[in-house]
Amino acid sequence: MKTTIELPDDLLTEVKVEAARRHKKLKDLVPELLRAGLRENRTVGAAKGRESKQWLEAWLRLGEEATPGTSAGPTATEILAADRRRLERR
Repeated sequence: MKTTIELPDDLLTEVKVEAARRHKKLKDLVPELLRAGLRENRTVGAAKGRESKQWLEAWLRLGEEATPGTSAGPTATEILAADRRRLERR
């Protein structure tokens, strides 16, 4: 499928140089680069999601170890709701 896109001059020059270096046509290299970029983006996004989940789980375990046998206390939402009620009574 044909399409038209606008690229910054320096980026187009860089892609043309890369195409020449690989002995490929520009029309063949651009789809390869786009696919590789999309794969990398998905891989990095998935890894960040796993890292975030692992970090949160470790943080929660640490909190449980530091405060054994204590209740969790009110949630942030409950604290805000109580503050709103208090301010409304004024």
